Amino acid sequence: MKYLIPVLALLLLGCNSQDSISGDDLFDDEKYEEAIEAYSSYLSTHPDHIKSLYNRGRSYEEVGQSEKAIKDFETIIELDPKHISAYLSLAKTAYNNQEFNKVLIYTGSVIDLNENSAQAHFLAGRAEHQLGYFDQALESYNNAIAINRDFGEAYLYRGAVKVGKENMRSACEDFKFAQSLNVPEAKKAVNDYCK
Repeated sequence: MKYLIPVLALLLLGCNSQDSISGDDLFDDEKYEEAIEAYSSYLSTHPDHIKSLYNRGRSYEEVGQSEKAIKDFETIIELDPKHISAYLSLAKTAYNNQEFNKVLIYTGSVIDLNENSAQAHFLAGRAEHQLGYFDQALESYNNAIAINRDFGEAYLYRGAVKVGKENMRSACEDFKFAQSLNVPEAKKAVNDYCK
């Protein structure tokens, strides 16, 4: 009898741990609804497991449940205030919800933690661009490109800012470089602006 309790505990932990692993497999296979169920099962007994929270949040994003995704990402930040991926996911969700000032808050947090995050500078640039802060957007895109010279989307959107500033030659250089990096929208930009 004295060995039965530890064996049962081990079995229960093993089953629960299996939910997290199963969730990871389902997430990787893009079966997001099923992944949410597996992660939720695991998180019912391990509410502070950051990887499961993050992947469940990403799964919620994929199925269009942004409020639930936001809740998971915010929980992660409460548990780990330096979790860059959670901040970036919050920034992306805020961008998709057209909450551009929130994007700047979240990307600012990332940049405070890691000023070399090209993705944070890029997302900040996208938000600034949408808010009409073109000089700041240009600076953010420049920062993203300085960190990652192959960041095709940063070239594309920097080119778009340059079109607005009527700097067509430089805009076309950016569009063409983005096209060379296989950014799908770049071909249309080249055709529209670089004749």
